[in-house]
Amino acid sequence: MNNPQGFIHAIERFSIHDGPGIRTLVIMKGCPLSCRWCSSPHTQSPKPEILHIKTRCQGCGRCLAACKNGAISTDVVKALVKTDRSRCIGCGHCILTCPNRAREISGRYYTTEELFREVKKDAAIYRRSGGGITMGGGEPTMQAEFVLEFLSLCRSYLFHTAMETSAHTPWEKLSSLLSCLDLVCIDVKHMRKNRHREWTGVSNNLILQNIKRAAKIIPLILRVPIIPGFNDTEENISETACFARDLGSNLLRLELLPYHRYGIHKYEELDRAYTIESLKPPSDEHLTTLRDIVRSAGIDCELGG
Repeated sequence: MNNPQGFIHAIERFSIHDGPGIRTLVIMKGCPLSCRWCSSPHTQSPKPEILHIKTRCQGCGRCLAACKNGAISTDVVKALVKTDRSRCIGCGHCILTCPNRAREISGRYYTTEELFREVKKDAAIYRRSGGGITMGGGEPTMQAEFVLEFLSLCRSYLFHTAMETSAHTPWEKLSSLLSCLDLVCIDVKHMRKNRHREWTGVSNNLILQNIKRAAKIIPLILRVPIIPGFNDTEENISETACFARDLGSNLLRLELLPYHRYGIHKYEELDRAYTIESLKPPSDEHLTTLRDIVRSAGIDCELGG
């Protein structure tokens, strides 16, 4: 084994929305998409990032002295501590000096053995609940070598394995990972490539091609994040349902995931603007209408994960 290292944001235990049973969700860092509604912006960058929780910050200034790159300064007028993200290298020195835990780091390196020791702690829960391991993110395929070695280790212990992916990756990478998976969940964000690019930064061509190929070899769940003003029209959902209907018997179901605002605070912690502040979650009535459109195409459809 090459024993590659993986860059991971977090390990979440007792997950019940990321595959069957009770699962451990491994959240990878790095994503090739930049979805406007992303609720996990701290997983988009493949590099370490410092989160500044401003509600805890008392402006004591200890972090200024700790930063060797001059990335931290004070705004005297607004009485705020500021971070210059172009200078910050994510070293974490400022975290160690903060008495109020106002700074946290997103990202830690694991070897496959280190990560497996962590997930193996829940082996009894997997057996009793029919659960297992789910790779999420971010985008797991960006660290394909590490993920493949880790999944192979999980499979050698007969753990159920799943992956959540955008499928925006070369087929060679995706197919190698599918060989070590029991289930794959893939987002379908919009059926029109120009609209998809406008809101995510990439075309959907590669994604749709990979979905068609994956559906021939592995059980698949399609997920559609319902974003008002972007993809929540009856026309788009009907087109999505028609696409899903042609995928064959490996398609288990389609899930409609309503837009939510739970991740807005993460943008503030990263000193980033949330560009769709005015958006509101879709109504239950509208979600039901969209669900019925999918079901009328003969596709099993659920609201939420």
